Amino acid sequence: MNTKLPISLAASLLIAGSAYADGNITGTVYDKKTSEPLDFATVVLVNPETGVPLTIGAMTDGNGMFVIPNAPSGKYIIRVSMVGSIPQEREITVTDSVINLGKIELVEDAKLLQEIVVTGQKSQMSVNSERRIFNVSSNIAATGASADELLAAVPSVNVNSDGEISLRGNSDVLVWINGKEMGMNADNRAQILRQLPAETIESIEVMTNPSSKHSTEGTAGIINIRLKEDHRHGYFGNAEANVDTRGNANVNFNINYNEGKFETFAGLGLKTQHVPGGVTSRRSYDDGAYLNSDGDSKKHENSMFLRLGTNFRPDEKNSIYLSAIGTLGHKWGHTTTTHLSNLPGQWMRNVNNMHESGDTRGTNIMLGYKHSFNHDHFIDMNVSYNIWQGPNDNKFHENETWADGTEQSIWQSQHQDVKISNWEAALDYSVQALPWLRFETGYKGNYNHENSPASYAGGLEENNLTPLNNLYNRFKYDTDISALYVNFSGNYEKLTFSAGLRGEIWQIRTRSLGYGQTDADVPLFKKNDFALFPSASIGWSFLENNELKLNYSRRIRRPFGPQLNTFENISDPSEVHLGNPLILPEYSNAVELSYIKNWSNHMLSVSGYHRANNDMISHVSFLAPMASDPDVNTMYYGHANVGNMMNTGVEIISRNTLFNRLTLTTTVNLYNSHLKAWDTDYPLHDSFYAVHGNKQNRFVWDVRCMASVRLPWDITFQTTGRYNSRQVTAQGTLESDWDVEAGLRKNIGSWGISLLCKDIFNSKKNHNILYGNGYTQSISKWAGGRTLRLAVTYTFGKTHNHEHGHHNHIDTGGYGEEHHHH
Repeated sequence: MNTKLPISLAASLLIAGSAYADGNITGTVYDKKTSEPLDFATVVLVNPETGVPLTIGAMTDGNGMFVIPNAPSGKYIIRVSMVGSIPQEREITVTDSVINLGKIELVEDAKLLQEIVVTGQKSQMSVNSERRIFNVSSNIAATGASADELLAAVPSVNVNSDGEISLRGNSDVLVWINGKEMGMNADNRAQILRQLPAETIESIEVMTNPSSKHSTEGTAGIINIRLKEDHRHGYFGNAEANVDTRGNANVNFNINYNEGKFETFAGLGLKTQHVPGGVTSRRSYDDGAYLNSDGDSKKHENSMFLRLGTNFRPDEKNSIYLSAIGTLGHKWGHTTTTHLSNLPGQWMRNVNNMHESGDTRGTNIMLGYKHSFNHDHFIDMNVSYNIWQGPNDNKFHENETWADGTEQSIWQSQHQDVKISNWEAALDYSVQALPWLRFETGYKGNYNHENSPASYAGGLEENNLTPLNNLYNRFKYDTDISALYVNFSGNYEKLTFSAGLRGEIWQIRTRSLGYGQTDADVPLFKKNDFALFPSASIGWSFLENNELKLNYSRRIRRPFGPQLNTFENISDPSEVHLGNPLILPEYSNAVELSYIKNWSNHMLSVSGYHRANNDMISHVSFLAPMASDPDVNTMYYGHANVGNMMNTGVEIISRNTLFNRLTLTTTVNLYNSHLKAWDTDYPLHDSFYAVHGNKQNRFVWDVRCMASVRLPWDITFQTTGRYNSRQVTAQGTLESDWDVEAGLRKNIGSWGISLLCKDIFNSKKNHNILYGNGYTQSISKWAGGRTLRLAVTYTFGKTHNHEHGHHNHIDTGGYGEEHHHH
């Protein structure tokens, strides 16, 4: 029995493969410039005598593959085409065997792109059943911007004044750079994205239901920032300079040099930034007391972004790649906050002047090796090291006025040394096991270590501060995640499918040390866990350029360091920040049904989705007795599991090119958000404090519209409007917000000039309303405001048609065309 079973299975596979093989035409379509597979390319058979396309054809899948099954015997012309590319044709003869056309490469048709969109630009967005791709070069707002500003222009993505990113209303989204985390976490992500110039970004990919071969972090999905790459032979690059009415200025320079077996690139960005902002808080207690706060801030930052890398290809099968990204910055600023209160036992007025300064240093270094056995069979392995560190100093001066008329002046300082290091390792193996089946497997490892001590000093005089050892804290945080995955994908006739399973094991180790304490004095908090994450999808292409696809995935949100730290941070006089080591992982299960229709000048995507989150991790605030004075309540702020959330909705994306001059890209997201009532016991002062939230049910919607108009004299006008309706939070609502921006771009040969006005109506603000145990609070924040930006770009270089030993090409009988670029 044990011997017969494998033999029977092998025989079945051979019979199935043979049955499938008769008259099949297969191949893989790639973008010649980027060497990436192209999905949704059209492949049809053409009558060689009349030139009329037949009803025999296929579309490429997410891996660029296509299969035309059971083609009748005879002579044909096969045509491969895609909007914006030069169609490729060749004569073939179909018999009763498999015809493998190998690797087919398409190149952009600059003349066609000029007619359909604007000179030298891609369409603003392309959509398929797995991801949405936002092309940066077509967005005027990208000129002179940083990555966080650019993300705010991506449909269904929102970035608030604190730099927090959300996707479809869910802030738990994983952000990658070139498919990797690059050391980014919830602590430093906003700052890294502020230092990353948009000029270095090729595209932004949004995956709301990734397969199991991708990371399972981020219950909302994955946003991948893909940096520019270019495989043309020669040298080429660009330079950019911009300035705006807030005094911000950027200078960016990028260059590629590809010669022989090497492809080398470098980029440098220098930036100075000045951001005004403010916050208004109104807290009302049920007993009639209040605490009101008004703050104004001015923050500044000088930063440098550096990118270096090289790819070495000794032959057509092997590639060794090395890259590094570095950020260096210095920030400083001033915030004045006035607190007014009638709480008993507390000052009536508190004016807090805070000065901040700090340095940030971050580096990512990656080394990798890829071996291609053939065009659809490879192994890829890489390892990277990330480090993020820098001292941060805050100095506070509080002037307190009490009910009896006495005044008190208090000085306090805070110093924190941040050091976060991370190792990432990956091994991926992919093979086309059968003409209709691809097999992928791999390993991913992520190993993080944080050691960030914070010390405080205080006193009545600025130059005579004494250490406040009771506030000292050294937080140590280690998390190791190891994952194995397997994924099967393929297509049969007009059906595409995939199924995968990912197993992850992780451990968390934390310690929160007080002054003078060592590891031996504080017990180690440990958590070990294991989970399986399945994913599946099935798609159907029908009629002409129509596709339906059904996706399912399970994902996770793990608590990160500061959320777990039990140290009580009392530096803010209006609230105490306190971590919660008992937070459980949050899991989500999501189902999405998508319909996509493409025309020559139009595209429509409609996605219905349902996402259920269990043990959702959220901000919580509650009034509780102070440790130093149990008779006085204060506001505590932290994170906890707040029960289950369900979002059910539909997302509609359309792109329409009208009159060959106007392109409209519109996204409408409509969903119902339901949060069940919840109760949690928050660890507080060696005990627990009960926190409660009410059931909430709300219809939510947001809309984004980008209009691009090609005007005479090679001028492009672009305007974008956004509106987000009121959303549900664990303890209240996030109120509606909206903003509008507009810009002009003029190309003069190799030069480009852009003028952009952001937040035209000074309308972009964040407004939260919180309902807690005995209080209601309204908080409004804003940063930036109306800004006018002028940018100038210059493109240079010389490329030619020699390839790197033809390692990117397989003979396809004349497919592809070589061009001289000057």
